[in-house]
Amino acid sequence: MYGSGLAKGLMVTLRHMFKPPVTQEFPEDPRDLPARARTSLLWFDERCTGCSTCAQACPDGCILVATEPREDGSLNKVRYEIDFRICMYCGLCTEACPYEAIQPGGTYTDAVYWFDDMYHDKYELTRLAHEHLKNNEFTYPNGLKAPRSVIDFIDAESRGENIGPPAGTHAQIPSQPDGAQLPGASGQNRQEKRIRG
Repeated sequence: MYGSGLAKGLMVTLRHMFKPPVTQEFPEDPRDLPARARTSLLWFDERCTGCSTCAQACPDGCILVATEPREDGSLNKVRYEIDFRICMYCGLCTEACPYEAIQPGGTYTDAVYWFDDMYHDKYELTRLAHEHLKNNEFTYPNGLKAPRSVIDFIDAESRGENIGPPAGTHAQIPSQPDGAQLPGASGQNRQEKRIRG
């Protein structure tokens, strides 16, 4: 019947006219994200073998993996970097990874104010991953619990202790390179340098 579509549209309008507004008061009241939302990626060094399947699956080419072989046949992860400036958050890397080393699960509150800060090396990615685990009862975004050695490592790191990578995992690095400040201080120093410079 002619005009039935218009009548249906007006009924939706009338229904919502008398309901309270649904404005989200962000950032004071952040919205909960669904568990499988395609948000910022998290890379967990302890789960990564350096196979570079994620980099091969990425249509944008924003993941860089550089490895070198060890005597025992495993791979030394020389570089692991994600350029979020060109990432379209398609999630193909997370689907391709056989070890679930890269998972969607970052929050949209991890906003940056400098374009170059969207390029993360393995140290920054590890810092973000450790921060996520600390804030989520040491549970990965996929729902699995982190190994005890990883939990102990993150606890020691938060106390300022410099210990080796977690045993029994593929982890190679702490969240900061040798001689760097503890997590939290590096971003502030970067911002201060830019303001002064």
